[in-house]
Amino acid sequence: MLDLLSDLKPAPFRPQFNLGYPYDIMTGRWHTGAYGESILNGGTSHLTGISGRGNTFKTSLEMDQMLTVLDQIKESVAAQYDTEMSQTVARFNDIAPRNDSLVDLDLEETDRFRLTDKTVYNGTEWFAWLKTKAAQRHGSKEMLGTTPFIDNEGKPIKALYPFMAGVDSMSQFTTANVLKIQEAADIGDSGRNVEAIRDAGAKTQMLMELPTLTARGGLYVIMTAHMGDDLALDPYAPPQKKLAFLKNKVKLKNVPEKFTFLVNNCWHVMSTEVLFHKDSKAPLYPRDAEDDLKGDSDLQLLKIQNLRGKFGATGLSADLIVSQSEGVLRGLSEFYYLKTSGNYGISGTDRNYSLDLCPDIPLSRTTVRAKIDETPKLKRALQICAEMLQMRTLWHDMDQSLICSPKELFVDLKARGYDWDVLLATRGYWVFNNDKHPVPYLSTMDLLNMRAGTYKPYWL
Repeated sequence: MLDLLSDLKPAPFRPQFNLGYPYDIMTGRWHTGAYGESILNGGTSHLTGISGRGNTFKTSLEMDQMLTVLDQIKESVAAQYDTEMSQTVARFNDIAPRNDSLVDLDLEETDRFRLTDKTVYNGTEWFAWLKTKAAQRHGSKEMLGTTPFIDNEGKPIKALYPFMAGVDSMSQFTTANVLKIQEAADIGDSGRNVEAIRDAGAKTQMLMELPTLTARGGLYVIMTAHMGDDLALDPYAPPQKKLAFLKNKVKLKNVPEKFTFLVNNCWHVMSTEVLFHKDSKAPLYPRDAEDDLKGDSDLQLLKIQNLRGKFGATGLSADLIVSQSEGVLRGLSEFYYLKTSGNYGISGTDRNYSLDLCPDIPLSRTTVRAKIDETPKLKRALQICAEMLQMRTLWHDMDQSLICSPKELFVDLKARGYDWDVLLATRGYWVFNNDKHPVPYLSTMDLLNMRAGTYKPYWL
């Protein structure tokens, strides 16, 4: 038989950088590393969209993803393009301490982060700048790092260090040709009738370039877009759905259709609500005993859905807890996910309980938020439990012999001689030179394989 494919070069491996709950399991796949460890390739991909109506924390979600990668991958850099002139570095500094390595870092003084806006660059100029960065990085050995993923020959795969680029928002992204139209005519003049057409055309061209541009340059672009009502000129016209899981008569504002199918993941904020106690009307999960202001709206519950998932199922939804002052509270979101899923991995009474992976830490509704922030072991246990539940719920093709409850995992690994204080002093996200990181790597799948007796951590 003729060898017709030997001269066809395969596509390179596309690394995704872990973000934690709820993204990684929903978008990822496990790969086996050089030591037999399981590594999850999931999280943020080259093109991410975040959509929602006004005041639905789109920017908070975008900032959270960007800062998470900046925290975990020390070789990464991030650039934020503000098209609405509403952001400050101080706001990023407020949220950054949620990430361990960014606690004492002033983003304004570091060479790893930069915020610019539309008063400095119009959309055309900013995109031209981004293209030069992609060109500089493409083929650069200096910006190439060693991932823990291996190829078919067992050799480690190299990839470009991530360059995070945020656009907030694409709805207000304005190119040079549109600015010329605006400057040449007053509002209401006939000369501006083509403004919307030129705007959509320029954004479409940019979106069509981004997939190749980002993949070649190791860029990870996160774009927000406003969602609003689709007001039909003909009230009797049948509704047309752009995306299968998007409600009728709702559409992305000032964003072309290419946005809906060229992004790798499009996260949509379906709803938000204040998270308060039904009786006291104070925050459901207070920071401390004094955080009991009735009607305090700082704590919000978001329901997000993946409208467009190219690496996992589309239409899946998840709850996230966001503080207006502190940003995304991932550990508390994981706890809420477990609590509202039949107390998965939680034992005790309705008022006093503990996590099955660290039963020595007593918890209650009014103390859990502070204890998550103060106790790395608890934070790590929540990550593992949340991933176990997501894998059990979402991955229907998973090996059934590996499935167990957190309590069974705790008891069985202890019986095998493992020390849970050691197991919880680990990280579940991969980095470049993964085996040389001071905090040892241990994924949730590794723990399940350890219970089955098919894996032992290489660093033990």
